[in-house]
Amino acid sequence: MGVFSVPIRVSNWQNRFLPAGEHGEEIRCDAVAGSGAAQLALPADLVERLRLVELGTVQVTTADGGRHDCRVVGIAEIEVQGRSCQVRVLELPRGAQPLLGAVPLEEMDWHVAPLDRRLVPNPRSPDGPLLPLLAVAKF
Repeated sequence: MGVFSVPIRVSNWQNRFLPAGEHGEEIRCDAVAGSGAAQLALPADLVERLRLVELGTVQVTTADGGRHDCRVVGIAEIEVQGRSCQVRVLELPRGAQPLLGAVPLEEMDWHVAPLDRRLVPNPRSPDGPLLPLLAVAKF
């Protein structure tokens, strides 16, 4: 088993509402994939290029057991292997490796195959995400 990276495409979700001159860049990069992290987390240099804006802060724990305040810096649209979703972004220190955590992986219905070091689609929905929904009303 081991840590592995996957190529992702990231853009500022708010670009669609902003004048063209205020759009953040669309970024392609590799992100460490794994359910050990919760959110999408990007280094400060990518956050600046995306033109994401701080929404607040949250406390996070790191692999070494440390607790840190971490900025929540907006909503990004991400695409991984043809599936996409919109998720909030946590800001990492400049130069850190991007992290693709459990929330966006679940949203796109990817399963982590650590022995193969790759993402695989949910076998119940190989053609696209199938999300659980607790319905209180009938569809």
